[in-house]
Amino acid sequence: MLESFLIAMGSYGRCYLQSVWPGRHGAAPLRPRRLLFLLLFPLFLLLQLVHWLALALDELLYPDYRQQRVAAPVFITGIPRSGTTYLHRLLAAGGTFTTVRTWEALLAPAICQRRLLRALARLDRRLGAPLHRALHAATARASGDFASVHAVGLQDAEEDYLCLLPAAGCFLLLMAFPFDRELEQLGNLGELPPRRRRALLAFYHRIIQRHCYSHPGQRFLSKNAAFASWPPYLAERYPDASFLLCVRRPSTALASQLSALEPARRLFGTDPGGDHTTARFRRLFAAFLDELARFAAARPDCVKILEQGDLRAAPAEVSRAIAAWLAIPPPPLPPAETAGAHRYAAAAFGLQPDAVDEELGAPYAALLASEARLAVAA
Repeated sequence: MLESFLIAMGSYGRCYLQSVWPGRHGAAPLRPRRLLFLLLFPLFLLLQLVHWLALALDELLYPDYRQQRVAAPVFITGIPRSGTTYLHRLLAAGGTFTTVRTWEALLAPAICQRRLLRALARLDRRLGAPLHRALHAATARASGDFASVHAVGLQDAEEDYLCLLPAAGCFLLLMAFPFDRELEQLGNLGELPPRRRRALLAFYHRIIQRHCYSHPGQRFLSKNAAFASWPPYLAERYPDASFLLCVRRPSTALASQLSALEPARRLFGTDPGGDHTTARFRRLFAAFLDELARFAAARPDCVKILEQGDLRAAPAEVSRAIAAWLAIPPPPLPPAETAGAHRYAAAAFGLQPDAVDEELGAPYAALLASEARLAVAA
């Protein structure tokens, strides 16, 4: 744990110094919004230090969590904007799985934090839930435009890569520090220096163990669209794991992703023109698809591939097919996402859909033709 702490503090320190050092803050000009973010960033860093203290307390108070077995976990990944969130919340609603909730990821990665916050929540309910209402309002205000892209709530099933914030291992940090090479490597784990990769994977394993320790008797479910390059490493750590890989027409998924990232660019004051983000995620999508196709070809025994069009057209059939594969009861269908709430156009980001599909089409076609593709009745 000490190694992960030292690496994380070094990463955060490097990113902050690059943000303020003259000539070193490419794609993040020091305009008012950016300066405000940098002024408030020490508060975020303080929260991460609190998390590290709580994680250290876990080692003293609950050392037996390290013996917690993570049995037959299910990992949902794929390219971003390909239905991973809907699929995650569909499976999370069935009662078979335990998955990380937003409040756990952001406020309580440690066991002791979760127990403390649950005790405070019980007290709050006895007082009429004023704190719950205030937090709900603050979450709605903070999510702003992003709510039309990805529903946000403290009790919602959420991506557990947010639990990697104390370890500076959350891919979202790339939007705050777009000039940092190591953060970009989080999107292609094989490029990360081996020492850093081992420390990050070990930290993530301990986070999962803590979660399963806090929710005994349930199977672990994870969803991270940024984990497209992680399955080989996760399969090595969890030999009985199952992987659901979501894909979508590359040009449509890329345009949707670039649109979804606009609120983050505004929040962090980065890449005002958007050209840097467009070029970067075009490269990343190519790497994501290559990694997914390679893993599916190597491990068809533990993989199912789902095209978003099938999920949209036949959610009930998809639900039943996944349940049969995972040997679980079919989960109830969650409400469909609001049609048209998230609008975007490829041309707004300088994309030519045919050119993007031609560039990224080979691994996408390989995934669709794979024997691991989920069979859904027409």
